[in-house]
Amino acid sequence: MATLRLTASHRDWLSKLARDTTSCPAEAAAVDATYKVAASLVRATVEAKYPPKDMKVLTKYEAAEADPCIRLNLTAGGVTQFEFRGGDAGPVRPSTGWCNRHICQVDEATTAAVQAHEAAVEAFNKAIKAKREDYYALIRHSTKLEEIEGIWPAASGLRATLNRSVPVVLSDDVVARIRADVAKTAAL
Repeated sequence: MATLRLTASHRDWLSKLARDTTSCPAEAAAVDATYKVAASLVRATVEAKYPPKDMKVLTKYEAAEADPCIRLNLTAGGVTQFEFRGGDAGPVRPSTGWCNRHICQVDEATTAAVQAHEAAVEAFNKAIKAKREDYYALIRHSTKLEEIEGIWPAASGLRATLNRSVPVVLSDDVVARIRADVAKTAAL
């Protein structure tokens, strides 16, 4: 197998592979666990302030909608924003603007759950960034693909992308015209 010198496009492909495949399962599990607790407490807080029965009436008149991001006034001080995940619809609130106009006062338990979730997200982001930086350093400081493959076998997927082009079959007339042009240029 021939050695492959890395170009900028190869490095970009490998960087994207590192971005797409690196994971931190322990930190991701912590984020998921804290999200479930915080989401249920935030939903309960919002539904206590805006009862679902009342919101059903407002929804009928298009005056309420599910809000995926909730601003919270924490008992520890400060205002933070809790965002429900894409597949998890937020609680229904009066429609007066997204996230900006409604701030819900939360209790100690909700404050602790939201702060634990924020800490878990921060730890996940820090861990994934550190792991990706290791891969990026390997990619940046290697000159040949073989150097990377010896450490990170998944990088060999780059070879498959390089051999994807289908050879163009040219007619004999085209080949003859090109050869004639090359011969004519060489004669000059």
